Amino acid sequence: MEKKIILGTLGGTVAGMVVAAAIFMGIFGGKMEKWMADNASCLNDMNPVWWIVGSLVISLFTAILLHRFGVSTFKGGAIAGAWITLFMVLWYDIMTASTFKAFTWDWVPFDVIGNTITGAVAGGVIGWIFGKVK
Repeated sequence: MEKKIILGTLGGTVAGMVVAAAIFMGIFGGKMEKWMADNASCLNDMNPVWWIVGSLVISLFTAILLHRFGVSTFKGGAIAGAWITLFMVLWYDIMTASTFKAFTWDWVPFDVIGNTITGAVAGGVIGWIFGKVK
């Protein structure tokens, strides 16, 4: 069990970070750069180490859930990962957009869609790894 969780966590982290970078730095990159320029006063210096730590945490959480769900295929992991991420990000975005001026409601659909796709791919990779590792 531990081997599956560790390998699933690492695989989910790598897949999630690659997809998130493609979406948020590539596809939505212009929107993200404008937001960062508009809200520069509330941003810290970015340290990618914390992006990796955060990705490891969410991938570990997803791997544990998918293991408990008995997921062992890419498709099963992608579906479960999408649902898990959708509801977590939707909750977080609603709370954040209703509380902070820097996170506006017009960013919520982009964030939810981008993160749900990321969660689906990461979940799929975790499920695939679970199916391969004995």
